Amino acid sequence: MTIPKSSSRKRPLPARDPRGGRPTQDVAARLSDHILEIALAQFIAQGPEKTSMDDIAAAANVSKRTLYARYGSKTGLLVAVMRHGIDDRLKPIAATMRTGCLRERLLRTAQKMLDLSLKPETIGFEKLAYWVRDQNVDDIDVQTLLGINPGSRLIQTLLEEAAGPERAASLDMRFLGMFIFDALVTSPRQRILVRKDLPNTAAAKTAYLEQATDFIFKAILTLSQQPECGP
Repeated sequence: MTIPKSSSRKRPLPARDPRGGRPTQDVAARLSDHILEIALAQFIAQGPEKTSMDDIAAAANVSKRTLYARYGSKTGLLVAVMRHGIDDRLKPIAATMRTGCLRERLLRTAQKMLDLSLKPETIGFEKLAYWVRDQNVDDIDVQTLLGINPGSRLIQTLLEEAAGPERAASLDMRFLGMFIFDALVTSPRQRILVRKDLPNTAAAKTAYLEQATDFIFKAILTLSQQPECGP
C-alpha cells in the first residue's frame, strides 16, 4: 500500500535545539502536524494493531514521551490522526467554495472532492476509519468523529448559503447534501474504482460531473413547477 507523504505545502521542521527548552508556538504547531502526518502513514501502512508508539516516535524523530504528553495514549493519537486527516484535506476545498454561481461552486467542489477521494492516501484513511468502526473502540464514536460524511457537510453548507436561512429551514438540507454528494462523488468514485466503467481521467470526470450537475438542476426546476399531489 502506498504510504501517504506529509503535505508538501508544510515548511520543514527546524533542528531541535540541543539545549532543550520549550519550542516556539509556531514550531509546536508544525511539530503537531508533522507527528500526525507520520502517524497517519504508519497506521495506514501497518494497521493500528501492529503500529506501536515506538514505531511512530522513531518515524517522526520524536521521543515516545512527547507522544504520550501530547496525546495520552495510542487511542488518543489515533483520534487526533483521524481528525487531522479530515480537516487537513477538506479545508483547502472549503476555501474554494465561496466564488461563482451555485452551479459553478457545486461543480468545482465536487471535482475537488472526487479527485481527493481517489488518492491512495484517502483510500487508506477510509480503511482506517472502517477498522476503528468495526473494532468498536470505546473511546471513539466514529459516526460523531467523522460527522457521518464530512464531504456531504461541505455540500450541505454550500446549499444552505445559496438557499438562505428561511428556505434552508424549510428543507431537509442534511439529506439533500448527502444525496447530491452521493450523486457527484460517491457514484463516480464507485464507477472508477469498482465497476471500472468510468475512466479516471480529467476529461471523463469533468464530463460526468457536468452532465450530472445539469441533470440535478433541471430535475429540481422541473419538479418545483409541478402541482402538489392530492391527499
